[in-house]
Order: sequence, then structure tokens, then C-alpha cells
Amino acid sequence: MEFYEKLGIRTLINASETYTNLGGSLMDPRTLKAMEEAGRGFVDIFQLMDAVCERAAELTNNEAAFVTTGAAGGLILSAAACICGTDEKKLDQIPHLEQFEKKEILMFDGKFRELIPYWKLTGLTGAVIVPVEPSVEAMLEAVNERTAAVFLFPATLYEEGIPTCEEVIPALKARGVTVVVDAAAQLPPSSYLWYYTKELGADLAIYSGGKHIKGPQCTGLVVGKKDLIQACRMAASPNPRIGRAFKTGKEELAGFLTALEIFVEEEPEEGFKRQEILLQKLEELLRQGADVQTELRSTGRLGTYQPLLLVTLPKGRTAQECNQYTRAFDPPVDVGVYGPEFGMPENVIFLNAYNLKPEEADIVAQAVLAYLAE
Repeated sequence: MEFYEKLGIRTLINASETYTNLGGSLMDPRTLKAMEEAGRGFVDIFQLMDAVCERAAELTNNEAAFVTTGAAGGLILSAAACICGTDEKKLDQIPHLEQFEKKEILMFDGKFRELIPYWKLTGLTGAVIVPVEPSVEAMLEAVNERTAAVFLFPATLYEEGIPTCEEVIPALKARGVTVVVDAAAQLPPSSYLWYYTKELGADLAIYSGGKHIKGPQCTGLVVGKKDLIQACRMAASPNPRIGRAFKTGKEELAGFLTALEIFVEEEPEEGFKRQEILLQKLEELLRQGADVQTELRSTGRLGTYQPLLLVTLPKGRTAQECNQYTRAFDPPVDVGVYGPEFGMPENVIFLNAYNLKPEEADIVAQAVLAYLAE
């Protein structure tokens, strides 16, 4: 880690999540190799994008795909595509939509609007964001001639109190409404890369490339209908439109595609079992070394297919204090702290093995046990 050492920065062990503020995920050596090779020569970016997107569509069982800069970039480009389609004159006018008839984006007024502010990014296109009462009937009633699309944000947490994608997408598609699903954190399993589009009927779905796919953190993926994907490409770099700022270079494209191939080729059960083994080891070490209660769950915080270990600390201890202590440990360890929106007791931490190396399980246990021994 010479680079970080030169800057005086300590690396940490990630036992929590694929958070952006921790650097997402760690890339596979094959992904890093592909990026290095791509950086050794020049290439026609349009040809490279054609090849990468065609392969990404094939891997995800979708009509078409586009690689952009994170799910946030995909969110903005998707909004532009829904408003303008492939009309170059309209795309050139973004964000000045005063004369546009279809410029409203409908969203449920649910818990997610308070929890995740990313939905606001669609407004950078000039779109008018319209909150809708949380029911299928209210959403259908809100649709009118000004509606460009309905944007949905699935997850077991975000869908509390509002209709699920399974309930609302078929109803909207029966009315001919364009539907976009921001599924940034809804992986694994890999089948979710086509679940919302191919099975539920959404027009577009958006994913992070730097979280569970383990590509470069600055990448994201939009999949779905060919015409809307083409509109995303027309709005994006290297074109001088709103997506010019969302530039993916040849290195990122090579890295993302390689990571996507690795992610799709692995059986979900293999990844689940690998993580489960590490968490079982952690559970055993913690229970042997301290008076703690543990629970090994079979789903992630947001309902994804991955194991998660909950650890209830003794009374008087808090997850926040534990994380502060383990972050100061040598080496630093980040343990999971639930936000208040999850309604978990303040003395419960979660441990996630998605980013853990086998040799790091002992260190994570040592850090937590050292906190409890204080």
C-alpha cells in the first residue's frame, strides 16, 4: 500500500458495506489487469463503447445496455432519455424544458424520499419531480399527458409503506407508462440485472458498477429498451450534452466489463457460501471471547441475497462507539452501524463479509473483542 503510505493514509478492513465513502468494493486482479491493458493504447471510444455495451446487454439478458459513471450518472441520463427520447434538438435544450410538454417525473412519496436524496438528481435535467401518494391507484391517477416517466427505488427498507415494484410496474405498463427502476444496491443475485426489465416489464433499470459487481467505483450500468438506451448514449459523453460530465474512459470500460463477466459467471450460491463461512468463523470467535448475542441472517440490509451477521453488544455499549474504537484499531476496522431508519437497537452492529478476505476475519473479531474488553 505504498501509495496510501506516501499520503499518510491508513487503509482499513471493510466489515460493513460497499459504501461509496469507503471506496465501494475491491476489484478482482483480472479486472485490474484489464484496466492496465486498456490504458496502454488508444482506441476509438465509440467502437469500444459499442462492443462493451453489446456484451453488457448479452450478459444481463437485456435488449441493450449502457455503461456510465455510477448509478447517479445513470439516473440523470435515464431522466434525460425519458424526457427527450432520441430527439437531438430536445437533448440539446436540457435543462431548459420550459416549452416541453412531457417533463414530469412521478415518484412515490415514501420513506426513501427522506432516506436517500439521490432522486433529486433527476431534477438536474430540468424535470419537474411530482411526489405521489403511496398507492397504485394514486400513481395511476397522477399519470397524465405531462408524464415522462415513473421512477421507482426498490429495497425492503425503501418500499416500506409504498407499493412494491411487483405491484406497481405491471399496472403502469398496462397504461403504457415509461418506468425506470433505480436498483443501485439491489445485487446480488445477478438475476436482478434482468429481473426488473425482463420479468416485471420496466423500461430501464440502473445499477452501481462499483458496489457488488466489483468494477471501478466510478462506473454504473443502465439496461433496458433499445430506444431509451440509445437516448442515454446520445445524452452522454463524449457528446456535448448533460452527460458530458459523466465520462467513462477506456480503462473504466474495460474494468467494468471484466468485473461484470466475473460477477455473472459466479453462481450466487458460491458467493453466498464463501461469505457465510467467514461470518460463521466470526460468530464463533466473538461468542468464545465475549458475552454477546449473535444472529446469522440470510439476507442483506436491503434484502439482497447475502448473509449478514448481527451482533448484540452488552448493555451500555453502542454500535457507534464500537465503530469508533475499531476504526482506531491497528489495523483499522469498519464495522456496520445501522442508521436510525432501520429501527434497530443502538447496541447492535452488523458484519458483512462481501469485502472481507479470509485472513481478515480474525482481525475483525480481535477489534470488536478489544472494544468489549475496555
